[in-house]
Amino acid sequence: MTQIIITFLVGAAGGLTGYVLRLPAGVLVGSMLAVGAYNCLGFKAYMPAKLRIGGRIIVGCLLGLNINPAAIMELKNVIVPALIIVFMLLCSGCLTSFIVHRYCKLDLNTAFLSSSAGGLTDLSMLATSLGEDGPKVAVIHLVRVMTVMTTMPLILILLEKIMLK
Repeated sequence: MTQIIITFLVGAAGGLTGYVLRLPAGVLVGSMLAVGAYNCLGFKAYMPAKLRIGGRIIVGCLLGLNINPAAIMELKNVIVPALIIVFMLLCSGCLTSFIVHRYCKLDLNTAFLSSSAGGLTDLSMLATSLGEDGPKVAVIHLVRVMTVMTTMPLILILLEKIMLK
């Protein structure tokens, strides 16, 4: 029982730190890094399977909060572009995952979840619930999100300069 409480406390401290530092998906990333660091320092974090299931239920509820009548009504206005984008993202994700699987020796399922467009939290939890390497998916998506956040403003400035010439 002590290990469970310590794991919660370490995760909470990391999650709050990630939130305060405004990291992308800071609560998830901060708690994941804190518990991972705790393990790497030679301690043993522990969470029983039943509590893990409860955590997944809570994440599912949080994701469900985004679904409301207004979101459903908006679907009719965006369904065609959404389907085009989904198709293109699935195609590029499949191609990328096969390349990553082949040349980086990542198992195919983890490569696919890591190459899929989506939220860091959502895909990490999906990977974990499917029995795949959730932390690896989370780290790859964290690198993706941070790269996009740092390079996108520069790309937009460059595109604006090119377009205004």
